[in-house]
Amino acid sequence: GVGYMQIKRNVIFNKAGGNASKNSYTYKINLPADMVRELGVTEEDRSVTLTCENGILTIKKAPER
Repeated sequence: GVGYMQIKRNVIFNKAGGNASKNSYTYKINLPADMVRELGVTEEDRSVTLTCENGILTIKKAPER
């Protein structure tokens, strides 16, 4: 793999629709293609696991079932 990569991104805030309260948002981050490839994520196998610990968000490829 490529090893270490770091990039700065802004979090995208979208008002939540449907039955959500008027102050509800959904949050998204666009990921660079190189990082998605490095994770091994594909259209057919796109599950990831998010872990947040001490203010550090980690995204890992979810183990295959």
